[in-house]
Amino acid sequence: MSCLWIILLLLPLTLLHSNTTIADDDFTIQLDKTAHYTTSFGLYFFFYTMYTDSLLPMDTSFSIPIHSMISSTAVGLSYEVYQSTPMSRSDGFSLHDMVYNILGVLSAYTIHEIFLYFKEVI
Repeated sequence: MSCLWIILLLLPLTLLHSNTTIADDDFTIQLDKTAHYTTSFGLYFFFYTMYTDSLLPMDTSFSIPIHSMISSTAVGLSYEVYQSTPMSRSDGFSLHDMVYNILGVLSAYTIHEIFLYFKEVI
């Protein structure tokens, strides 16, 4: 898990590199924003399943949902950092896309908790 923290700390530092580009973007809902939202939504459940079935190692100091949220956000962040490099043919790093990534993860977590609550009640 310490490697994940190192990667999460180093990825944003790559944005300070001179070859990175920042996208001139806004919050209007487009296909790109919808893709970021829904992919992050699905990644939360993917990582939740992987951690629950012990297919991925994890630090026991955090719960499985927290690990799933961190992992899916890390995937979105690393993709955005990749988009800021000259190797990518995109507009660059988009803070707005990251907001949609985080909204997708938080929505998945919230819906998951609601389903688990009603599973216990019913």
